[in-house]
Amino acid sequence: MEDSPPAWVTWKSKDNYLSAAFYDPKSTSSLPAFIRWVSKDPITADGDTLASYAQVELVTLGFGLAFRALWVSQFPDLYSNVPAHIINCSYPFRQYEQLSHNIEDIITGYAETYVQLLRLIICQ
Repeated sequence: MEDSPPAWVTWKSKDNYLSAAFYDPKSTSSLPAFIRWVSKDPITADGDTLASYAQVELVTLGFGLAFRALWVSQFPDLYSNVPAHIINCSYPFRQYEQLSHNIEDIITGYAETYVQLLRLIICQ
């Protein structure tokens, strides 16, 4: 789990909704598990460089899926065949806003690295 995203962060799923594991805060595939993973800055590789395109794409996908899952749990009447585990979701909707702060933290962290690299290049 430390080096890779939760299992639901994948392009291979054909499910319309995330599994019950996403909504179980104790699961290794939960929203808190995803937040722990992104807090480790998965878009920065060794040497303070941007991670691979595939890695950055997974981080972006994970955020998109998490945003959608929280949205659907808040407004299930807008969707069809919403599973009970989503309707009974215990995550507060403020998690939606918190995700945007997590994105900002990642981008800010990388932006600072980018500025440092530019200074190195300019000074050479």
